[in-house]
Order: sequence, then structure tokens, then C-alpha cells
Amino acid sequence: MPTSFNQVRNKLLMRLSTLDKAFERHVVAPSVSRSVDRYALQEGLISSLWQAWGEFCRDVVIGAVKGANTTIGTLVNSPTYSARTELEIAFVAKRLASAQPVGTIRSIAGRHQEPTWGDVNKLIPIVSGLAPTNVATMLSAFGSAAAIKDLQTYRNASAHICADTLAMVSATRVRYQDTSFRHPSDTMRWTDPATNDYLWRTWIDEIDLVSDVATQ
Repeated sequence: MPTSFNQVRNKLLMRLSTLDKAFERHVVAPSVSRSVDRYALQEGLISSLWQAWGEFCRDVVIGAVKGANTTIGTLVNSPTYSARTELEIAFVAKRLASAQPVGTIRSIAGRHQEPTWGDVNKLIPIVSGLAPTNVATMLSAFGSAAAIKDLQTYRNASAHICADTLAMVSATRVRYQDTSFRHPSDTMRWTDPATNDYLWRTWIDEIDLVSDVATQ
């Protein structure tokens, strides 16, 4: 049975709503006072949001390849790879993401060997190479992502704090306002000048918008 993009997107929207409510409870109206507790909460929210985005990207790309009904009722698939298993498609995606020849297709050992699905810079060659029939729509959607790239930077910096990752965070400050930080997760409180709201809201809104376009 073809994947339903309505179900894929609704699953994402439910996760976004849950995380945004947690943001309201713990960040807008802080429930903790110690810095170590605040950083743990913020890092958890950023990591969870990144994982939700990555899981959506995996679901929508593999669905588009194997066969899916879009939210506007179009049946899509990949003429070249639709008969392949998920782990075989993931193998192809990993090769494409690394700009390597696909070669002989085989199953990867498990999901831990899959590409970073949420990485927009990898999504573009993955989608282009897998070439589902809605490739133009998906490329347009993923190509519009901007703040999501910074989300990835901050998530990685939070998980791997060092001079290099902190420098990468600092390099993005020119795009935002109120950019003081003591921990990479403080970025969620930065102000997006386009909306005059928390950067967290921009991430939520952009994921919502990109997922809407990608599933049509």
C-alpha cells in the first residue's frame, strides 16, 4: 500500500505541537532556575526538534521512492528504485549524499548507517539521484530551507561542545538579534528580525512550511 503523505505530515505536526508546548512551559515561563537544568531542557528540545525533522525527511523521501499518495492526491514513486527495500534505498541515499557512484546496491546493516536525512545539503543530491516523480516539488521544498540549517548547527554544537562548534554558532549571529549565549542551546531564545520572535518559532514555522510543500 502506498505511503500516505497526509499521515506522514500529521505525525510531524503532532510532534511540533508537543515540542512547542514544552517550549512554552519550560522556556517562555521557566520552570527551572539553575543554568545546568536550563541547558539540559533547551538541548533536549533542540535535539527532539531536529530528530522530528529528520524522521519526517526520511519518511517522505523513502515514501516518494517506494510509492506514496501526496496530500493533493497524486500517486508518486521512483521508476528506478521503487522495488527496492528501505535499507537498499538508504544505501543508495548514503552514496548519493557522499557524491559517490551508487554501484552495486545492497542493504545497509541498520538505520545507524543511514545518511543524516535532515541535512538539507545532503537531501538535495539524495532526492535528485533517487528521482521520484515529484522530484521538482521536493527539491523546491527542501531548497527553501534556511533556518533549519542553523538548527542543525546548534544541535551539533550542543551535542559536541568545543571551540570549533562554538565558532560555527558565533558565525551565524549576524542573521539574528539578541544573540548572547553561554551554551549553544541558548540560540533558541535569539530573536529572528524577520518576525521579532524567538528563533525557535522560526524553526517550527519553517519545518511546517517546508513539510507542507514537500508532501503536495
